[in-house]
Amino acid sequence: MRLLIRDCALFDNTAPRSLREPCSIAIEGAHIAWIAAEPPATYTADRVIDGRTLIALPGLVNAHTHSPENLLRATTEPMPLEPWLVAMYGTTGPLSERDIYLSVMLGVIEMLQSGVTAVIDNLWSPGPLTPEYLNAATQAYADSGIRAAVAPLYSDLAYEQSLAAAMGMSLEHTAFIADVKGSTPLAELLAVLDAYFQQWHNAYDGRIRCFVGPGGAQWCSDDMLHASADLARRYASGFHMHLQETQVQDIGTRQRFGMSVVQWLAQQGLLGPHVSLPHSVWIDNAEDIATLAASGACVVHNPAANLKLGSGLAPIKRMREHGIPVALGCDGSASSDNQVLFEAMRLAALIHTSADPDPARWSVASEIVAMATTGGATALNLADKTGRLEPGYLADMTLLDRRSAHLLPLNDIARHLAFARRDARCIPLLCMGWWWSKQARLSPSMPSRSWQRLPNRCRGACGNCPYPPR
Repeated sequence: MRLLIRDCALFDNTAPRSLREPCSIAIEGAHIAWIAAEPPATYTADRVIDGRTLIALPGLVNAHTHSPENLLRATTEPMPLEPWLVAMYGTTGPLSERDIYLSVMLGVIEMLQSGVTAVIDNLWSPGPLTPEYLNAATQAYADSGIRAAVAPLYSDLAYEQSLAAAMGMSLEHTAFIADVKGSTPLAELLAVLDAYFQQWHNAYDGRIRCFVGPGGAQWCSDDMLHASADLARRYASGFHMHLQETQVQDIGTRQRFGMSVVQWLAQQGLLGPHVSLPHSVWIDNAEDIATLAASGACVVHNPAANLKLGSGLAPIKRMREHGIPVALGCDGSASSDNQVLFEAMRLAALIHTSADPDPARWSVASEIVAMATTGGATALNLADKTGRLEPGYLADMTLLDRRSAHLLPLNDIARHLAFARRDARCIPLLCMGWWWSKQARLSPSMPSRSWQRLPNRCRGACGNCPYPPR
């Protein structure tokens, strides 16, 4: 199919006001065929879109979330991560295949309506990671039309237990230990993951992909981390793992490894360009930043969750200055309470100003937009295929209505996106050439009747709450 968007404005951070206009964009199949000021007189398209009121920018990438938490938004007050985890575990009852399908789809609707065309889902389960559970979640992404890398989350250790023991405390009867004791043996887990990768990795013309998702060095044994890396290498896939989200984790991993976790991961050969590391808050010394930069690994900044849980601020400016790719993520809706990446962009642009007295070191708007686009593409391991509006790249595109009140008067579009954009509606948009509009159903695959009924069907899916959040 040939789609032509005529006379739109194109995001270009090298142009005045970060806009190049007028532009016409031709999409053939899943890819951008050409971009020109005027279409060739002989060019014919199956559909022509009047783009005079549209601004085209690369599709936004939500580079870290947890889809089960779409049923858990607004369940906790701000609190540190460790007690928050107990509250969250307690809030979450068993999730059926139907529950996780609906939870994924809720997040997808919110993301698509706010300009996100791709997501990395660190998919956890309140019970074992079964084939049925994994398939239901991934089928939701397949049905929705969004691009997704699903990284099932798993662990076999509880760093909280050893840390508490060193402080003379016991966590024997808490949700942390119950979760670890109920974990699937490593050999069985690897068999489930291998079958999952065989079924889903690069499915739907590459739109659906599988990553490994070990919970973090503090939650995983050495054997689990190395087995995860082996699986990622075998399938030429991504390795997605939480890194140093809190000071407690930093203390715990230093006690375990006798060095910083970054240095340990590097020594073990567990870093590389295929690795994405959500949070990376407690990475503040020059040696660790240099090691991450040399490895090619990507950091995923999650400002909303880090603020709500009081985890700290990742040194993203220093990281970018040293060549570390930085992406943006909403994190799960139990900690960020939404899946609107524009909010993560605005927070990332503003919250770091108080941490450094030198304004010359603050992030500028174009850097924030880059984190949400090219940075996200790097986290997806697709930097050469998406994240840019260029011929040959995938047609993952967000289209904004320039008549929106949040874009008037239209001064510098990068600054509008980073500082001023607050409404969540960004329909229409494209993902691999599919077209959404306010009149169309959510995607080519999902029946409109299903998503219209979705809110009512989700009621009561959270289950029991033995540990009520405060």
